Amino acid sequence: MLFFRFIIDICVVCLVLLEARFMSVEVLEDIRKELRELRLLYKFLVEKLIPVEKPSREEKKAIEEKDEVEDEEELMKALGKTNA
Repeated sequence: MLFFRFIIDICVVCLVLLEARFMSVEVLEDIRKELRELRLLYKFLVEKLIPVEKPSREEKKAIEEKDEVEDEEELMKALGKTNA
C-alpha cells in the first residue's frame, strides 16, 4: 500500500513539472481528476484492509489515565539491579 501511495506522489510531482511545460489546461485537469480518483481508491483500499477498531474498556482506560512515573531507583529494583 505504501508503494501505491509513493506512485501517486510521483504522479503529482510529474504533473507539477509538466504543468509548467507543454500540456494544455484540459489535459492537466483530466490528469488531476484521475489522480484524485486514485487517491480515493487508495483511501478506500486502506480502510478495507486495515479496519478501524474501537478500543476495549481496558485500552480506553489506559489511554485516558495519567501514567505513573517512577524514579531511577524504582526502575533498578524492578529490573533486579541493586547498588552494592
